[in-house]
Amino acid sequence: MKLFLALALVSLALSPVLGLGSGTPLARGPYSGAPSAESVVISWVVVPPLPAQLEVAPVVPHAARPVPVRTIAVPAPPEGTNGQVEVVVEGLDPATEYVYRVVIEDGSEITSSPIGHFRTAPLPGQPVTFAVLADTQWQWEGGDRLAVIAGAIAYDAARSGGFDFVLHAGDIVETPNAYYWEPWFDAFAPMLLTAPFIPVLGNHEKNSVSYYKAFAHPPGAGQNGERWWTLRWGDLLVVGLDTSVTRADQILEQQAYARAELAGPERWKFVIFHHPVFSSDAYHGSGYGYDLIYHPIFVEAGVDLVFNGHAHNYERIERDGVTYLVLGGGGAVPRELAPARVEGSVAAVEGRNFYARVAVTPAQVAVEIVSVAEATEESFHPTPGELLDSFTLRAPPRPGSGVPSTPEAVIAAFSLFVAVVWALLCLRR
Repeated sequence: MKLFLALALVSLALSPVLGLGSGTPLARGPYSGAPSAESVVISWVVVPPLPAQLEVAPVVPHAARPVPVRTIAVPAPPEGTNGQVEVVVEGLDPATEYVYRVVIEDGSEITSSPIGHFRTAPLPGQPVTFAVLADTQWQWEGGDRLAVIAGAIAYDAARSGGFDFVLHAGDIVETPNAYYWEPWFDAFAPMLLTAPFIPVLGNHEKNSVSYYKAFAHPPGAGQNGERWWTLRWGDLLVVGLDTSVTRADQILEQQAYARAELAGPERWKFVIFHHPVFSSDAYHGSGYGYDLIYHPIFVEAGVDLVFNGHAHNYERIERDGVTYLVLGGGGAVPRELAPARVEGSVAAVEGRNFYARVAVTPAQVAVEIVSVAEATEESFHPTPGELLDSFTLRAPPRPGSGVPSTPEAVIAAFSLFVAVVWALLCLRR
């Protein structure tokens, strides 16, 4: 709540303009992506194509006077872009809260977007909080379920002081064309204003050009240098992969990429991709081969958490020190779990739409699975704030910390202690 009071103070520094109306040229956005310690990407769609000003300002709590606002002149998007604008904002300060908005002039009409928020990457040792969802897709009739889910995440961000980013494990829309993208962006507009949005491809995105035009990703590799990517953020590393690939060379390329990116000394290592490595889903199950393709790499690299979707239910599976979360409850109709659970399944819930809230410190990772609604094909009953599961991962002692981390080390340390005590007793005789 303090953060959003500070945002209100910053908004006083932004030049006074008219708010959004029904005839606004802002067809989509603004929203942020590809965050780093010193930069972020702000995107929007403007129809007709018009020039704009992007205003960015740091959040300064308890500011006695309006803070300086950085104004970036943005030319009208060229023909053939469908009004899509992507602005890289550089020269930001690390570990800093920022707000932004887009101002568009169309003759005598001036339109201002709602105010958005983002953080730059924190310093090591600083806490990180983010949300994860998957399989938002599409509903065929009834009230806007996606808007309820987006509102729940946006409210959670406001209540908790803001998320560093929001991850999506794929199947954002049912089909990657304007018929599905536009209602998705309308529904998720409140959530997109709260934090940078960082997705991976699902099978429903079909590796479409529209996906790459819509979202900016952290640096990576593959198509456009962003089909798979890596986010370095304080004490944690997040690697995003694409499991919709079918070519052997692309699978081998991603294996090599994952090994290289996960080989570093980061305190916490997370991975996100669409298809589940393990799942008790009655419809899909596990049978995609990722237990052979990726699981050995994750075990060797010491990966802590893997976020998946595709199966429209929740499950937590623990295998060989890696915790897998199936999070396919972002809005698509939930599906049943099989009567028999896969090996390592410790928690499983069906019939819910939900998202994950993750809080990271150097000492631990706390995960809460937040239910948004009980849902079937025909019904949708909100369940605000109910937790489906919660657990904590503790960080192992750092090398050289002096705390034994294996049974052999404990035995060696105890033997040394006994020897020292025996020597002291002998000296006293």
